[in-house]
Amino acid sequence: MVPASVTAFGFSVYGEELETALSSSPAAPAVLAGPVPVADFVAPLRMEPPAPVQLSAAVAQEAVRSLFTSHAVKGITFAPGTASLVGRGEDVRRSLASLLRNSSGSVTLVAHAWNGETASHRCDVLAMERAGLLRQYLAEQGVDKSFTTRVIVDPVWGPPSDFGPQIDVLVS
Repeated sequence: MVPASVTAFGFSVYGEELETALSSSPAAPAVLAGPVPVADFVAPLRMEPPAPVQLSAAVAQEAVRSLFTSHAVKGITFAPGTASLVGRGEDVRRSLASLLRNSSGSVTLVAHAWNGETASHRCDVLAMERAGLLRQYLAEQGVDKSFTTRVIVDPVWGPPSDFGPQIDVLVS
């Protein structure tokens, strides 16, 4: 152990020697004269998150339209012949869930399938499966809505720029 006087001698601040040295022995515990008053204690405020703003049906429908336009799609797109998302389907689906979670009104899912997508020619069943998967995903993400589902079997295959058959979302 090095004495405090030697340690203080070795340190200088801008050429000036330290006037005092710190003791290495523990300080004596403070003794309280009496009980500590509790009257001055202020309980912390509990902050609640702000309530989400509910979008009207018209505003929500416009937001859905803008969402699809910003991703250059007509709806949530699927790979032909499957119920697997394709293109920007995952991003659109995720954004759609957060949008619908804060909207009022009922939601209609219009599930499209292209004629000849399945070997059994039961394209309506494939479109309904796609809509069911989307409805399940939205419910898991906290979208508490009553969904109506419509199925449309389009007579011709869409152009490659369509990425695949889609589900349109209508809020009313």
